[in-house]
Amino acid sequence: MTTLLPAISLPCLSKPQHFFLPFKTESSNAIFTGFSSCKPILNNSFQNPKTKITQYSTISDVFPREDTFLFSDWPELLKISTESRDFLLGQAIHAYLVKSGSQRDPFEGNNLLSLYVKFNRLDLAQRVFDQMNVRNTITWTSLMKGYLEENDFQSVFCIAGDMFEFGEKFNEHTCTVILQACSFSEDKITGEQIHCFAIKSGFVDNVYVGTSLIAMYTRSGFLGDAEKLFDSTAGKDVRCLNLMILEYGRAGNGEKAIEVFINLLSSGFEPNDYTFTNIINTCNGDLGIEEGKQLQGLAFKYGVLNETSVGNAIITMYGKNGMAKAAKRMFSVITERNVISWTALVSGYSSSGYGKKAVDAFMELHYLGVNVDSSLLTIVLDCCSEYSFLELGLQIHGFVIKLGYESDVNIGTALVDLYAKSGNLQSARRVFNVLSIKSTASFNAILAGFMEDSGNDEQDSMVLFNQLRMAGIKPDLVTFSRLLSLSANQASLQRGRSFHAYGIKTGFEADFSVANAVITMYAKCGSIEDANKIFMAMNEHDFVSWNAMISAYALHGQGQKALLLFEEMKKKEIAPDEITILAILQACTYSGLWQDGICLFNIMEPKYGIKPLLEHYACMVDLLGRAGHLSEAMDIINKSPFSKSTLLWRTLVNVCKLCGDLNFGKLASKHLLDLSPAEAGSYILVSNMYAGEKILDEAAKVRTVMNDLKLSKEVGCSWIEIENKVHHFVASDNNHPRSREIYAVLDLLRDEMK
Repeated sequence: MTTLLPAISLPCLSKPQHFFLPFKTESSNAIFTGFSSCKPILNNSFQNPKTKITQYSTISDVFPREDTFLFSDWPELLKISTESRDFLLGQAIHAYLVKSGSQRDPFEGNNLLSLYVKFNRLDLAQRVFDQMNVRNTITWTSLMKGYLEENDFQSVFCIAGDMFEFGEKFNEHTCTVILQACSFSEDKITGEQIHCFAIKSGFVDNVYVGTSLIAMYTRSGFLGDAEKLFDSTAGKDVRCLNLMILEYGRAGNGEKAIEVFINLLSSGFEPNDYTFTNIINTCNGDLGIEEGKQLQGLAFKYGVLNETSVGNAIITMYGKNGMAKAAKRMFSVITERNVISWTALVSGYSSSGYGKKAVDAFMELHYLGVNVDSSLLTIVLDCCSEYSFLELGLQIHGFVIKLGYESDVNIGTALVDLYAKSGNLQSARRVFNVLSIKSTASFNAILAGFMEDSGNDEQDSMVLFNQLRMAGIKPDLVTFSRLLSLSANQASLQRGRSFHAYGIKTGFEADFSVANAVITMYAKCGSIEDANKIFMAMNEHDFVSWNAMISAYALHGQGQKALLLFEEMKKKEIAPDEITILAILQACTYSGLWQDGICLFNIMEPKYGIKPLLEHYACMVDLLGRAGHLSEAMDIINKSPFSKSTLLWRTLVNVCKLCGDLNFGKLASKHLLDLSPAEAGSYILVSNMYAGEKILDEAAKVRTVMNDLKLSKEVGCSWIEIENKVHHFVASDNNHPRSREIYAVLDLLRDEMK
């Protein structure tokens, strides 16, 4: 039978579906015989990855006989299969090669192996490798590259070892693949061995080997070694320079990153989007916003400003520097936004103080159908926690459960923090318990919530600490500081001492924050002597240490010691801050040193540059009132910028009650109730003032007004530590298991007092 197919003009071959019709062998042979002359057309026809070849008959119909086919054309067909993402075509070619026996040739075997590697079918690639009778360097390297792309670094090293034992020579590509495996696995020892081999073999000057060596050293934490290698490398390319910019940025060395960037420009290389992404990211840390703006201008000059990665870096830069509007402008410029773009915008709004805009941006991206990831959800939950968007946080929690992210460590920690800060400790613990990996950060988040409400048995600090240790979580400085604060809030001296002892054992006591927390803990637990010992044992003191010890003396009414310590602090040339002044004023208040307090208050702004805050004015009202100078106390309130503050008038009412002065008490009460007509605490304070002076009818009137307004006071809580257990009580409490015995003892004591 005569075939007419060879007479068809070559342009028709640009349609691959025509090429693979089930022609008879003669027609197929005619096509394949002329294949070498029309390869460019075939290559062009398969550049569209969406092209699918679906019209197959049997293998024998599609492919010619072995004795009439040019074997040199198979690599082109395999290449077409890969570029068109047609796995079925590749398998068909493989089937024919097996049938013809040509897969035994290492060249054809390598092409098949590369085909399966590119399709991420390592099982088939390994099978091809195992069936090859003859292997060369390309064979071994291709298989290693496949395992590298699957992050199976151990297999890469095993194959390299087998390759060495079989006497196969490493080339530049082999060294590059092994070094990349060393880089990702942070295996410096193996990397150094390959480095020595590269020097011996003369591969070290190869740009790919050199760049991989630099990446290996930097990822292993040896930036100095990478820097030496970089400086000695002669043939640097853009990829090598980009890598050093990236690593200097990660190390926080922005100056060095800029130096390499300038070197890149002066060497005649044109920076690409990867270059600008890396160098702009350094402006989030060591470099400033001005350098970032200049780099943004250069990115525009080189035509990469619209690239998504560059735009994301600029948005992040502006967001972290509190420039949310500039971040939004850059966001609007990006034509192809991804989840990283939205994450950068939401994070920028949140860190710049625009919590509502951050939430609105998240709602917009959700409406647009953008797929969110764990990083974005974590940032939004942190925003809800920071700005008290509890209702939205609950909705996002439901969204998290739907997406299956609830066990994610970062998201879980953000949820724990959200619930803990909102006072919902039960939900915080529930989320904490389902975390796949419990972290120190998630545990610290629970502790922060417990610090806000330490009057619950379930929140016992020792129980929490034992849970931490049983979970295998290593405490950090924040953990110890919060545990000590919990002990201080509960006035639990024994617990505090236990944590202190563990802090000494683990070496945390040497840290300023822990030592200062220990001082405060002992002071609040009633042991001023232990607090003083810790302070004196410290080799150095920061201003927090001085403040902690001065506050400790103030708490225990030792005003003279607080003033002496303040003088010593000034001799050390340590400038006081607002907290220092407040602690001294409190010490003067509780010790009756009102003249010293007035003197300090009058000079705090002219001498120390500290403008009095609301708390300072409240302390002065208390100081003057306790000294019997109620008129001066009222003058301070009226002349202060906080004359409408309920705190000042509440303080004045309280000192009037202490002094038994009803004249000033009535004036102060009127101001207080006018300013806080819906606060139950204000009515109770005024009522108690009248009751203290035996004016019971006035006290009853105040209570009646309070009841008419349907106001109720939150129940107070008291606790006492007995035999290493903290017992909590509220008024008329019957929940304690030994409440009958307790009330019996109270009745007995009441009878004895009569």
